Amino acid sequence: MIPHRFDYVAPDSLAGCIEALNTAAPAGGDGEDARVLAGGTWVLPEMSRAESRPARLVDLRRAGLGGVTGTGSGLSVGAMCTYAELLASPDVLRHAPLLHTMAEGITGGWALRSQATVGGSAVSARPQSDVPGALVACGAVARAVGPEGERRFPVAELFAAAMHSSLLPGEVLTGFDVPSTAGAGSGYVKLKRGGSSWPIATAAALVRLGDEGVCRQVSLVLGAVTATPLRVDVDAALVGTTPGDDGVREAAHLAGAAVDEPWDDLLAPGSYRAAVAAPIARRALTMALVAARTTIQETRA
Repeated sequence: MIPHRFDYVAPDSLAGCIEALNTAAPAGGDGEDARVLAGGTWVLPEMSRAESRPARLVDLRRAGLGGVTGTGSGLSVGAMCTYAELLASPDVLRHAPLLHTMAEGITGGWALRSQATVGGSAVSARPQSDVPGALVACGAVARAVGPEGERRFPVAELFAAAMHSSLLPGEVLTGFDVPSTAGAGSGYVKLKRGGSSWPIATAAALVRLGDEGVCRQVSLVLGAVTATPLRVDVDAALVGTTPGDDGVREAAHLAGAAVDEPWDDLLAPGSYRAAVAAPIARRALTMALVAARTTIQETRA
């Protein structure tokens, strides 16, 4: 049960949501004036525990922000797109298989896949969530709309700090533009205590190889090990080489060395997260390399 009174609105347009967020709410809450409701898997439990007491709840479910579609250059993912929609989309498998892999293994499993949203997870900006690191690794661009209009920015800039997004007052995250990574290999690894546990650390990797197996491009992002997703520059170890065990080992070493301010919570101390960063980075890069080589072989066949 939610222990305080609040105004609930579910506008049938994005403009209506923006107006509701920027109009004074009736008395009732004792903290935020208004809060956005997406899937509700974070917001409603927080309100039930009285950790959040907004005067108004603005539900986005009727505002037309769901779904995922293919574009000429990749994907358009609505903020209200669920994990189930990611898994069902052939466009996601074609253009961003990393997002498909991420959605397959989210904490909560099938109980959350049709309810929790990609945008809601991103705005929550929780270090232990799967979505932030995966979106950063894919090079996604966030879209937000507020009273001053629309703005677009690299999704990495959305994560201002642990549990804090960079959305401006009165803004709504509307979705993401995800460039196609077709032809690249992807790898996603996470370490956690059990099936229902939040990740202690995640690693998302993308590797693009040339026809002769030479690495042309690599992206590696660690999640949960720091307050915000950590992009690691491993170009020096892999780009321009035919990657083998030594190169992957060096890249993993760079990943471990990059964690200078590890995230610390009840799940695991920061020192442990820093210690596991290199091993999971190595596993994710190895998976991405195998996938990239398989892609080349299938193209030649």
